[in-house]
Amino acid sequence: MSTKTLDARRRQAALKWQELQSSTSPLIYIGAASCGLAAGAAEVQEAVEKYLTKAKVEARIIQVGCIGPCYLEPLLDIQMPGKPRISYSNVRPSDVPLILESFFEKKEIATMRLAGHFGPAELDGIPRFFDMPMLKPQVRIVLRNCGIIDPDDVDQYLARDGYLGLEKCLSMPWTEVLDVVKKSGLRGRGGAGFPTWRKWLTCRETPSDGRYLICNADEGDPGAFMNRSLIEGDPHAVLEGMLIAAYTIGASQGYVYIRAEYPLAIKRLKKAIGQMRELGLLGEKILGVGVQLRHQNQRGSRRFCLRRGNRSHCLDRRPARHAPDTSAIPGRLGAPWQADDH
Repeated sequence: MSTKTLDARRRQAALKWQELQSSTSPLIYIGAASCGLAAGAAEVQEAVEKYLTKAKVEARIIQVGCIGPCYLEPLLDIQMPGKPRISYSNVRPSDVPLILESFFEKKEIATMRLAGHFGPAELDGIPRFFDMPMLKPQVRIVLRNCGIIDPDDVDQYLARDGYLGLEKCLSMPWTEVLDVVKKSGLRGRGGAGFPTWRKWLTCRETPSDGRYLICNADEGDPGAFMNRSLIEGDPHAVLEGMLIAAYTIGASQGYVYIRAEYPLAIKRLKKAIGQMRELGLLGEKILGVGVQLRHQNQRGSRRFCLRRGNRSHCLDRRPARHAPDTSAIPGRLGAPWQADDH
């Protein structure tokens, strides 16, 4: 696929997104990340489907990822035509008929379990969802799509400028991309805060016939679910970042190391990779500029394998060993490898 073709696909996706937001049919959003499913989101969706069938109401159900406050799951959001999206928290299956009855039969906003709305202005005294104390100070960059888009729908990602950053980077020399990363102040998220540009430059300047990019999608700290949540809610954001990193360091093959205990993340990641292939964003001559990248997932179940010095050994199925935190050392198949904690 060329840049021109991808731009045309993005414009079509933007039109579909606009049609969705101005839909004449009600939209029902269900938080279907691991946190929501663990809290009972599947049962809530079943109750929604049962009500719609019984009441003979036509509405579209959209599964989304985690929007942030996991303690509010299961989240059930209703968006009536021409109205803002309204969110309900800690919803039980028995609550569903009462909430939906208010909208579809009584033509009013249900007040039980009301969490907030997603509109730009005040709405009948209902607080804005993102004005919650934990959300209001946040500037959502990496997680901007989580809880907003359907993670299985690549067009929704494209409609929100998906792969536009990749296009821009591929139009620049890799040195300029590296300079942008350097000026951004981006650092590793694994705890040490090592400058990303320095790791990328070291890998690029290490003489080799081949280089590998490893995305460490494992969780380094107990209870820290940033990586899983991002992949479950916006997998293409991770994959686009990998393409940009691979272009900058000169890698031709990428790996995602993800633990087997994250089946939903693995499922959504695999689907997103398939969509990338359909778009021509994997393989040779990506967007017609001679960049190539092949992708592979690696499942792991042992946290001790994931120390930075051990990761390439784990991928090669060799015994783990202790090693210092260095970048671009001969690792995978004896070639330089770059591991990034997204």
